[in-house]
Amino acid sequence: MRLELEPTPVEGCAGCAELTNVRDRARAVGDWTTVTDCNVYMRRHPEGHQ
Repeated sequence: MRLELEPTPVEGCAGCAELTNVRDRARAVGDWTTVTDCNVYMRRHPEGHQ
């Protein structure tokens, strides 16, 4: 089984910041599906990254 580190938000990216907030709230209530979804979205979204 391969374990990957969670993506870190890119400083100054509003999209990353929002996904991080959602991920943190989901983790707090044990919603692991949303945690995983946020990680995937954070890895794939290009907006705000320069």
